[in-house]
Amino acid sequence: MRSSGSRTGAQSIQRAVSLLRAVARHSGQGAAVSQVAREVGLHVSTAHRMLSVLAQEGLITQDPISKLYHLGIELFLLGSAAQQFTIRNQFRSALEQIASETGDTVFLLIRSGNDVLCIDRVEGKFPIRTIMIDIGVRRPLGIGVGSLALIAFLPEDQFEAILSANASRYPQYKNLNAKDIRKLAAISRNHGYVVSEGLFHEGVTSIGVPIFNKQKEVIASITVSSISQRMDEKRRQGIAQLVKKVTRLEGIISPRIKPSQ
Repeated sequence: MRSSGSRTGAQSIQRAVSLLRAVARHSGQGAAVSQVAREVGLHVSTAHRMLSVLAQEGLITQDPISKLYHLGIELFLLGSAAQQFTIRNQFRSALEQIASETGDTVFLLIRSGNDVLCIDRVEGKFPIRTIMIDIGVRRPLGIGVGSLALIAFLPEDQFEAILSANASRYPQYKNLNAKDIRKLAAISRNHGYVVSEGLFHEGVTSIGVPIFNKQKEVIASITVSSISQRMDEKRRQGIAQLVKKVTRLEGIISPRIKPSQ
């Protein structure tokens, strides 16, 4: 038999979810406590108490002047976490094909705030021993070719805002700075992808290719890494073209890769 405490706890969760949905319906203009209380059938004082807890957890926010409620940043982060599984599933077969054809290690990365997040990795027949970045690991956007590929093709103001936000973190990585990241990004825009010859990882050359959706927004990046001896200029270009080809076959839109100059 379920205890009264369990029933009360379940009921509280249901009420909290109902309040979140009510706030979501009015998130554009904001929702008053009396409005959402009425919609979910709660006393105003009860709704206010529960909304206060949701606000403390960052799931909603309250405008200090209008006192209206809006959805909070934590809901966005939770949604992003769920989205990563969708993206991972969408790209999995593409990563496996790239790893199979190149023999190299392939990574899938997405943006999370001002960080890059690795969400998948597939090793080919010639895996690198150097630990590049593991699944679940975060780094500042701009550190690593896949990370830089996520932001190098953004509008300049957005790109610079990210560099500014992460500037104090860059020196932790081989004493790099925003100027170094900016210079590599400029070169990368000319080619349509990012290349690092031991800059981020000694003895390793990596190719980072941005992946765009139909709205021409960068939704992810794919990194292919190998020991530098296996990565001459011709092979780099071929790998970038391969990533483009495979993601196109998967129904994912990738950028045009410019020929080497």
